[in-house]
Amino acid sequence: MNDLTTSIVNAVTRVTLLLLSVFFMGWALYVDYRPIFVGLILGLAGGLINVRFLSFKVRQLADLAISQERKRFSFGFVTRLCIAFLIVMIAAKLEQVSLGATIAGLFIPQLLTIPVSIIVSLRNKN
Repeated sequence: MNDLTTSIVNAVTRVTLLLLSVFFMGWALYVDYRPIFVGLILGLAGGLINVRFLSFKVRQLADLAISQERKRFSFGFVTRLCIAFLIVMIAAKLEQVSLGATIAGLFIPQLLTIPVSIIVSLRNKN
């Protein structure tokens, strides 16, 4: 399971970095849409941090389940919520950033996890 989750998170990271490069190109080329592209860039960066952090916490949970220790465990929901809240507050404070695009960008890496995991599982099947 550890190899599967690592490969899924690495694939999501690669796709997100590809999207970030596309949004940076859009920011450079389309001056009228710069607030939208900056919002998407901020949201994607925050969403990627959240995906990687959740993957880290899931690996910790798997290690805890294997070790049979009786210890409290948290998925770090409050931490991930605070990261998203911080990104949204930065977008709300700056006039050059679209708040709607930032919020949409926060969800893109999590939504990318679904098709990427399907593709990775189909590749591992063959």
